[in-house]
Amino acid sequence: MPKQTVPDIQFEKFVLAEIPQLFRSGKIKINDAYQRGDIWKHNQKVELINSIINRYSIGVLVLFINDEGQFEILDGQQRLLAIRQYVEDNIDLSGTEITKYNELDFAEKTLLDAYCVFYLKLKSHDPESKEEDIFQTFLRLQEGTPLNKAEKINAYRGKFKDTFREIRESHRFFGYLGKEKRFRWRQLAAEMLLIELDGDFDRMVFPNIDLTSLINAAKDYEKSISPSKVRFFKGNLDFLHNNLNFILTAFTPRESIAFYLLVSYLRKKKADNSNLHNEIAEFTKEFLKNLNSFSIYDDEPPSGMSKSMFNTYKSYKQESKILTTGDSLQKRLDILLSEFNRIHPIIMKDPKRLHDAEQKRILYFRQEGLCAECGKEMHFDSTSAHHGIAHSAGGQTDDLETASLLHEKCHQLLEKRKGKKNRGHQPFFPTMHVTKTSSK
Repeated sequence: MPKQTVPDIQFEKFVLAEIPQLFRSGKIKINDAYQRGDIWKHNQKVELINSIINRYSIGVLVLFINDEGQFEILDGQQRLLAIRQYVEDNIDLSGTEITKYNELDFAEKTLLDAYCVFYLKLKSHDPESKEEDIFQTFLRLQEGTPLNKAEKINAYRGKFKDTFREIRESHRFFGYLGKEKRFRWRQLAAEMLLIELDGDFDRMVFPNIDLTSLINAAKDYEKSISPSKVRFFKGNLDFLHNNLNFILTAFTPRESIAFYLLVSYLRKKKADNSNLHNEIAEFTKEFLKNLNSFSIYDDEPPSGMSKSMFNTYKSYKQESKILTTGDSLQKRLDILLSEFNRIHPIIMKDPKRLHDAEQKRILYFRQEGLCAECGKEMHFDSTSAHHGIAHSAGGQTDDLETASLLHEKCHQLLEKRKGKKNRGHQPFFPTMHVTKTSSK
């Protein structure tokens, strides 16, 4: 059992009149890395002001002193915000018996200004555990008024949190999704990032995206995270933003997750994605039009929709209600892929990217040891096999009819020339030299 942490605590107080100035000067800081915004309802604020006017206690705040000497609010943010709003006359008091602050007479205002707001000033006893002290204390103090899932994951520190937070704040994809409510889009960014980091797209096995899984991810990726997967994650968001743009304004979080899965899968697995941007835009409109043409409670398809298609889309609706399980993610992706393939038939990439040694030997002896590009002799150990039909366009590695063997340097030059001269979709075959020439 670990030794109990003994915090450095001081018991102090503000007077009510100084609170607005403490906010304006930045002495009181709301750290949006883990704090929620102004969420109290009007009646809660009115009740607090009533308590203060009647000289009741409003409890003790808990503040943390950060490296800049600011007070970070671990417990009591809503109370402090309500006090500030009252003093600055930003609370609607019509229909209440409370007098506006600027309408109080001198004696009433003097008495109210002197009202003491007590707080515990917390300092970390150990600089190395400071960050842990902050968010663990914050999480535990909120158990009386539970934080939602998005707020809890935002309280964690580390590379995972830094990554999804930075992407949420900087990427244009999230700008189309509407006004954020209590970190919801940060949570969405965390969920999609977790899918990209831990999803097995080859076996179609995906992680749960519940709170426990997100917290585990924050711990697993606290120190480091794969740069290549983060780049691919951003690339998927770029793709969605660039090709769906205003369609995204009607997306729900569950639709964002599903179409993120679809785009990520197709970019990884589909051959010849040169027209994928048009295909995704067309498919998304068609799919969502069909999906929203009936209610989950309907028993019969709408006019013009077959019973089979109706059952498919209804199954998707039902799976979408199960938001956080990996099994539900896989089933939704299965339906999306099936419908995408119906509209735009999918040719999958050959999972075997490179020719093996035996295949290269077949090509080597078929070509009598000569490079298919320059016609000169090759040393077998320095050869490179070329797909006649590009692997990215669906070329099969086991199909040796169109394959050829080249010097590594010749292969590089061929690919460079191919990129310049052949921007279309026709297969490119190198010239097969049949006359043996000396390599000297």
